Amino acid sequence: MSGPYEQPFPAAQPYSQPAALPSSNAGWAVVAIIFFWPLAIPAFNHALKVHPLWMMGDVQGAQHSSNRAGFFGKLSLIIFGAFIVLYLAFIGLVVANM
Repeated sequence: MSGPYEQPFPAAQPYSQPAALPSSNAGWAVVAIIFFWPLAIPAFNHALKVHPLWMMGDVQGAQHSSNRAGFFGKLSLIIFGAFIVLYLAFIGLVVANM
């Protein structure tokens, strides 16, 4: 029996695993506070956006925010290392010219 209001059953959809929540990389944001605080602002901004974006279903946006938080933390560590190298070079020049 086929009436005007009957709908056929929808085709079965393949089962896929839901994407896992990416790490917020908040640890890298803390590293940014300790070693070069100006980069801590965007690092924490991105780290705190990971969970809300993931809950809204924006998996790619959550992964992007996670990656950016880690990037800013690592960048702050690199900048700190560069400052230390420049400081030691400056001290070496001052001591050598005395």
